[in-house]
Amino acid sequence: MTSVAAPEETERPAAFASLGARFVAGLVDLVVIAVPSAVIARVLADLPGRMADAVITALISWYFIASFGSPGGGRSVGKLVMGIRVVDANGGTLSFLAATTRWFLSVGIALPLAFLAIGFERGLPLQTGPAFAICVPILCVVVVDSYLAVANRESHQSLHDLAAGSYVVRASHTGPVPDTPPFARGHFAGMALICIGIAIWFSHMYPWARVIGQRTVELMKARAVALAKGKASQLIVAPGFAAHAGDTTWVVTALATIHANPPTERDAEVLRKSLACTLARAAPFAFRGAQLNMMVKFDPGSRSSGAAEYFADLELTPEACNGK
Repeated sequence: MTSVAAPEETERPAAFASLGARFVAGLVDLVVIAVPSAVIARVLADLPGRMADAVITALISWYFIASFGSPGGGRSVGKLVMGIRVVDANGGTLSFLAATTRWFLSVGIALPLAFLAIGFERGLPLQTGPAFAICVPILCVVVVDSYLAVANRESHQSLHDLAAGSYVVRASHTGPVPDTPPFARGHFAGMALICIGIAIWFSHMYPWARVIGQRTVELMKARAVALAKGKASQLIVAPGFAAHAGDTTWVVTALATIHANPPTERDAEVLRKSLACTLARAAPFAFRGAQLNMMVKFDPGSRSSGAAEYFADLELTPEACNGK
């Protein structure tokens, strides 16, 4: 009796693009968008505010969304060069919504970080709240996106692929994408630890964030003292910091209303100085080496402009505030 040999299994052809191909395609696209973006930024440099950034963002968005969707057939310039394309589960091109989702969670999510970097170069102030609210979640998304691309060893689906229901396949592949092994749940714990690590790392990047809460509490107490003493009828105070050419300066902002009608600017300055000294004495830690920016509103008819700026470590010393 002869046995029938089992038919040999045919090896399934590789359908998914490799990480190397995706990486090189991304570099090519980076060059494709960087050169015209630099030209546009120079041409529109005189536009007010962030108009130039808005124009560049709109053009980059259009490029990727059109490339991922029907207009580009799932091929950006980089993917065309590397012989790969973006498809949905059935092997077709992405819908506009899916292409937009993929763009936002891949390139679009990182644009705020680029704008923050530009802000640092221009010496624009960065407050603690916006820094954490913007940078920590963005960094978490970017790192998790890369983590998933490596963890999904067969399909290399990253976060933006999972959100859009997209796959990156070889240009020669046709039809639906092959089934892939389920994603191991243990990776979720790893991604959570990554995000926690980013938050901890970011707090070290901004060490002053660890003391801003203490300054805030102290300023709230100082506000209550100033209101109780009648130095102001309405008062808002808040700590912050500003970045100027690589240096960080603590700032205390005060917005106050004083029911008075000082006849001269000198009389108005006495009232402003009295309020400032009351705050400085009640909040010594918050005012340590800090600049005080104070706007005071007097009763109608006052001759004072209401604006004042002090450096707490120079003019608001205990000697300067004697009797104030």
